[in-house]
Formats: sequence, C-alpha cells, structure tokens
Amino acid sequence: MPLPLSKMHRLEDFLMAPMNIQQQNTIDEHGMIIEKDRLTHDQSYEWTSGTSVNSRVDSEQLLVTRFGPCLRRIINWAVSARIQHPGCPILASKIDFKSAYRRAHLNALIAMQTCTQIPQLDLAFVALRLTFGGSPGPSEWGAIAEPICDLTNAIIRAEDWNFDTLRDPNDVLVPPTKLLGDEVPFEEGRQLIVDIPVDPRGTSDVYIDDLINLTVLEDGSRNDIRIARAALLAIHTTARPLHPEEPIPREEMAALAKLLAEAGPEEVKIILGWLFNFRTLTVSLPDNKFVAWSNAIRQMQKDGKVAPKELESTIGRLTHLGMILPFVFHFMSRLRELHRRSLNRRTIAINETCKADLHLMQTFLQAARKGVSMNLIAYRKPTHAYRSDSCPAGLGGYSHAGWAWRFYVPMELQGRASNNLLEHIASIITVWVDILAGRLKKGDCCLSMTDSTTSEGWSRKTNFKEDCEEPIQATIRIEVARFFATLLTESGIKNYSQWFPGKENDVSDALSRDDDRDDEELTNVLRTFVPSQVPRHFEIVPLPSKISSWLTSLLQRLPVKEQLLEQHTRTKLGRFPDGSNMPIRSASSMTTSSTTSQEAKESSSWEPLPWLCGKQDFQEKLMIPWLKAQSEIPSHMWFRPSGTTTDRTLPRTRMASLADFYLVSSEDSDTKTPTQSSRKPSPSSC
Repeated sequence: MPLPLSKMHRLEDFLMAPMNIQQQNTIDEHGMIIEKDRLTHDQSYEWTSGTSVNSRVDSEQLLVTRFGPCLRRIINWAVSARIQHPGCPILASKIDFKSAYRRAHLNALIAMQTCTQIPQLDLAFVALRLTFGGSPGPSEWGAIAEPICDLTNAIIRAEDWNFDTLRDPNDVLVPPTKLLGDEVPFEEGRQLIVDIPVDPRGTSDVYIDDLINLTVLEDGSRNDIRIARAALLAIHTTARPLHPEEPIPREEMAALAKLLAEAGPEEVKIILGWLFNFRTLTVSLPDNKFVAWSNAIRQMQKDGKVAPKELESTIGRLTHLGMILPFVFHFMSRLRELHRRSLNRRTIAINETCKADLHLMQTFLQAARKGVSMNLIAYRKPTHAYRSDSCPAGLGGYSHAGWAWRFYVPMELQGRASNNLLEHIASIITVWVDILAGRLKKGDCCLSMTDSTTSEGWSRKTNFKEDCEEPIQATIRIEVARFFATLLTESGIKNYSQWFPGKENDVSDALSRDDDRDDEELTNVLRTFVPSQVPRHFEIVPLPSKISSWLTSLLQRLPVKEQLLEQHTRTKLGRFPDGSNMPIRSASSMTTSSTTSQEAKESSSWEPLPWLCGKQDFQEKLMIPWLKAQSEIPSHMWFRPSGTTTDRTLPRTRMASLADFYLVSSEDSDTKTPTQSSRKPSPSSC
C-alpha cells in the first residue's frame, strides 16, 4: 500500500527497512532455467540505534518449523530406502506453492513494521503480505505449508484411498514417470547410524514453498502416481477449490506452470537447487551454478580485492555448498572475518590466507559438480575407527583392525610444534596410513578419535585465530587442515571426529612415547597390561615414507621454541619404579618341577578377552563415546515428524509465532491457537 513518505511520522509504530533486488533463477514450464529478480526487504539492516526490525522479534514466541534439515532428511530417507529396497528405483516429485508469501496477509500492527521507502518519489510502501527478508516470514508461511505436508503423508499412507477417483483435477498436468536405462546400475546404500522407517509408498517433506515427495517403485506398484496425486490433493483440499463464480480472482495454490517441469516422478530431479540422482545416489551442483560461482571466485582472486556485497554473496553460496560438503564450513571463519572488516568500505584487499581458502573452495566446487555420494552426506555408521595420540617427542595411532604406526621426532626437530598441533597431525596420519594401504576406500566412513579436545575441535573447524597461538603455528595448522580436507574429498571418504578420555588411550600413548621398545616388545606389553584396548590382530607397521617426509617438512618450517622443549617421558606400562623394563620372561634355569616357558607371543595371558574376539565388537567398543554424542542429535534432523512440533529447531533457523497474529486479526472462535510448551520433549516424541 503506497503512502506519502512525508506523512509517515503521523503514524504510530511504523518501522522502516531498506528494499533490495535479489537476483535468482527459476524455471519455465519446459524446465529451462530463466533469470528472475525478486523484491526483498532488508529487515536485518541495523540503523544508527544498533537495532533492526528482525532484532525486535521475540524468538521465544516463535512457532516451531521443520524445514531447516529438509535436505538432509531427504538424503537419509533415500539411502535407507536403497538399503531396504536395493533393486527398486527411487523417484522424486516436486510441487511448488504458487506465490506462497502473497497468500499470508498481515494485520495493521505488523504491516506498519514492514515499511520501505523511495525518497525520490516521496513514497513509502507498507507491506500487506509476508515480506522476503522478514524473519517471521518462513514460520508464518510454515504454519500453512507444514500441515499440508502432514496431510500429504497421511494421504500417501491411507489404505482406503483410491487415487483414480479421489483426486485433484489439475493432476492431469503431471508428466509421466521417467526412469533411467537399465545400463545405469543401482548404487549401494551404506549402513546408517539411525533407524529410518521407510514406507515404500512414499514420504513427503517441505522446504518453505517446495513440497518434495519421494517413493520406491516396487514391481507392479503405482507408487509413482500415488505421491504426485497425494500432494496435489492435499494442496487442493487445504486451499479450498475455486468456485466457477469466484468473486475475487485467485490463482490455484499449486504452481500449475511448474507442474509440467517438476511434478513428474523421476530418478533425476533438481531439488532445493541441487541435482539429485537417486539411481547413483549422488547430489551434484548444476552446471549454471558451478560456472557462475567459480567465475565469481576466480575474478576475486584475480582482482585481489572485493566489494562487501560481492563477498557476502559468495559467502552465501559457499554456505549452500557446505550443505553437501561439510568441509566448507571448516574454512569459512576467515572469509566471514574479511567480510566484517569490509563493511563501510567500497572494497577490501584479499589477504593470502583468504586467497588460499578461496582456492580450496574451487576444489570443493569441482567435487560438487562431479557429484557427491549421498552415502557421504547421510548419518553414516563408521566403517573404520581410529585412535591417536602424541607427545612432544613422538606420535602414534592405530585402527580398530589393529594396524598401528609410530613416529619419533628427531632431536633437531623437537620443540617446534605445539602438542596440540602434533595431536591434530597424528589424527590425520592415522587415517592417511589406511588410505595409502588401500584399507580405507571410496565410500567408507571413518571415525578419528583423540583425547585432545583442541585437536578434536580443529577436525570440525579451523578458526582464523586461536588464543595464545603463534602465527606460524596457525599457518601450519590451517595448511594441514586444508590438506586433510582435500585428501578426504578426493578419496570420497566421510570423516567424523570425537574426543574420548585419555585414560582409555594407553595404546596410542605408548606408541607415541615408548621409543626404547621394539615393535614386538611393545606389542607384548600392551597385550599384557591393557588387553581391553588392543584388538585381536595388532601389528605395528612402518610409517610410509610419503607421510614421514611430509611431516618432517612441516616441522622444518617451524622455529624452535624454548617453551616447547621438555624432557621426554615414557609410559609406566610394564616398568619397575626406576623406569626400567619389567622382564617379559624369567631368565632363571629350569627346575624339575617346572616346564619350559611358552614363547612370549603365544602366552595365554595375552589371549584376547572373549567379548573382544570379534572385530566388529571391538570397533563398537571404541565407538562408545561417539555413539553417546550421536544420541543427543534431535531426531527431526534425519526424520521429519508429522503432526507434532514439540521441540525447537536449530538456533540458526529463524522462526515466528502466529499466536499474537491471530489474536489481533480474527474474531474469537471455538478453536484456540496453542501456545508453545516450555516442557522438554521425551525421547519418543520425535
């Protein structure tokens, strides 16, 4: 609603926000990508008061939404469906809501807080519907879209629904099912750490104005027809069918033009800006996005400087990329700090560290273009577990399968790297050893465990600065993190990290410290004194020269620091109080009442405990700390609940409440809008 800008001061409670144009892409009815400009309100803009319109939203009163983890839920469902139905096609259908935000209107009080202006024309505009850029918008619309998604799921699973008779008239616009040729093999689904119920008839999820429907096409079934018709019937019913003599012109709620391009069940479908291939279980970045994003980064690197808006746009794109390649988030902090310093400037110079991060992002973009396996994105059960440790004089580690390694730092290279850095390097080497040996292969999932909280944190994120850290130490640490990210990305391996108590890390501790014992003696000591931490097969193998050369070159680049020099201490396992080794076998002569001692490596005292005899049992034992951490992840991250909104979404997802909105914009009715409960949900509520 246009109003004279010069008269706005006569209205109470109005709030202004800038207006912008956001460049986007959409598709036509033929599926062709076309450019689209969208009018947005920058309601996060901070005025001189230091506040913004969005900052005044009471987040405690916001209605819970579920759309945030939609992408991850789709991927987990697809992998689980492939595991349970290995030879059946998985199909996707996508239906858009037409002009979603235009259907949710605002009352007078809220509308006055969504104003924008065009000073040149002495005009102010008051939004009468939901705005793009207002934090309450997604949840205001979610109060409509999410129940429609719930209804879609109910219809899909209704035993008595005849989808040939009870249907939306517009479903005739849905294209026929498209399947890939028999020459394309079905990719195997790898074991998940979560139990996802898969109804082959299908499931539906929603991301704001996109309704995504998945199904399994079993032999003789018509599940492909079921999912598309169920979603359209749910929308048609909720929106109220149009009357032939509708007094106010109103379009159908389903975007009919896009039905021809997106609603048809297919094994290959663009969903939320990503190209999904459910036959090969891959997610890839569409070519048009890859070209635009990589060219923008390349231009930034060439210019050596960047404008704040351009940098902000790049950060947004990389955040989108991080949904598929989580390693992206490890290297975003320096770019975000650069953007913070660029505010109120025309351009800012890009330092060498950020240039290196941008170069790494190009590697991630290339990987995303080729396609990332859904097995590497889903909540996987680790196939390999590793433990590592270090001390100022050495590093060591081993796998659940019993392959161990150790490396002792030459005297001239000691006192250079901090122990936190050595701990981090040790966790990387332990994985790298198995990659070079061919024991860790494409599609596998590894769990790197360390008793250093700092090292475990660096495995998840590399901050641009750490308290009391030398710049050269930070430089090496970041380089090591970039190397590890590149190694795993190119190898197609998923990685988890987890801290565990040092008292359970005797094996790795001894590997890193006991340089006075040969491999056989150290193995015997470990089997004797900490048998519960040693797998059935345990073998200390030489560290590959490629790794030792890499580690040595890193240490040579670091200067010696007196405060890092300390006296080397060895473990106390199997030693007398004075530190000397305890005899492994008696050297006294044999008496008539005794028999010949058994060979050390065959001693029954070193026999593995019965419950450790199976390789998988030992791996499960190593993973206990990680499994406990996974149990704290909310279930809605991997499986969408229907009909319940009892617990909150992630803090990064802004939500809104409709309770106050309805109280001031509608007459009293018998049905009350429920307020959010403060009670914590029970484990079974999701």
